[in-house]
Order: sequence, then C-alpha cells, then structure tokens
Amino acid sequence: MSVADLAASAAWCGGWRFLDAGYCWEAHELFEPVWMALPQNSRARVFAQGVIQVANAGLKARMGRPAAVTRIAARAHAHLAEAGPEGAAAMGIAPGRAEALLQASRFYMHNSAQ
Repeated sequence: MSVADLAASAAWCGGWRFLDAGYCWEAHELFEPVWMALPQNSRARVFAQGVIQVANAGLKARMGRPAAVTRIAARAHAHLAEAGPEGAAAMGIAPGRAEALLQASRFYMHNSAQ
C-alpha cells in the first residue's frame, strides 16, 4: 500500500477514533500495523511511531506508572518533532492536530509524576 492508502486505511482512521475516545491500547493495536507498513526512514513512519508512543504514554498514565509515562512521552515528543509537519501531512493529519499531539507529549513528560 502507498503512504496515502495507509493514511486512509481503516486501521489508521480507527486508531484515531479509539485514541480520541481514550482507548489507548486499542489505538496502539490499530496504529502499529500501519507503522510497520510505512517506508523505512520516512517522515510518515516516524510520525506514526510518535502517535503510537502518545497512545502508549496515555495507557501508562491510566495504569498509574509515572516513570514509564515520562520515558515514553519523551520518545513520542522526539519522534513527532523529527517527523515535523511533513510527517503529519503525509499521514493526513492537520497541522493543528499534529501540534496538539506534540503538546500532549510535552505535557506528559513534565506532569506525569503528579
């Protein structure tokens, strides 16, 4: 599948619905096969990896594991920053939503111990 096909796939779109509803594990499970199918070293793949890590940080937050949240959120932030707007755009994500993910990862990094 092309990057555009993966960005429009039921797995990618369903993952966002789960993430928006707070179902972080389910979101992660749908996002991961998309990430695996994206071209190696592409901004789209790095962006998808960042999104997976945001979902993972959300899951760890629900589990009450602040150290894991901080560690995973730092990874998410690094991936999202590296992917930049080009990675988000390749995966059909609006700039505002991509920025919100970046901010969420930053929030998790600095507020997970509370």
